[in-house]
Amino acid sequence: MSAKPRRVNELLQHETMLKPLYSEIRQQQQLLALVRKAVPPNLARHCCGAHLGGAVLHLSTDSPVWVSKLRFQAPALLSTLRNHYPAIASITVRCEKPQRTIARRRPKPRAWHSDQAAITVGETAETVTHPALRLALLRLSKALRED
Repeated sequence: MSAKPRRVNELLQHETMLKPLYSEIRQQQQLLALVRKAVPPNLARHCCGAHLGGAVLHLSTDSPVWVSKLRFQAPALLSTLRNHYPAIASITVRCEKPQRTIARRRPKPRAWHSDQAAITVGETAETVTHPALRLALLRLSKALRED
């Protein structure tokens, strides 16, 4: 074990088992750059990934709206990319939803009521002259005492 930690980039480039992974990543980045150059700028911003699987180029976007727009561009894109990758026979496009952290649902904290609050609301109800408001305050006072 080395005394000094190594950067991930160094590990990917120099470790025997990680070299193929690094070259695959580089190839995908270059392919994505070519795709982004070949499509309109507004569409290029939404292209998230590209990789070759045999003769099929798999593209991903960040929204379903851009999937259909990129599919519309696929024939022109295919002819442009064949200059660099002649083996490409077809293009598939799908939406890659950004990964979100799953928020845990926390139970709502139960309201805490004091006896003093119930007394105060009850006393206030006795001084109110409006009948509907007086009844509402009395019901609230009763509910506060029951908790």
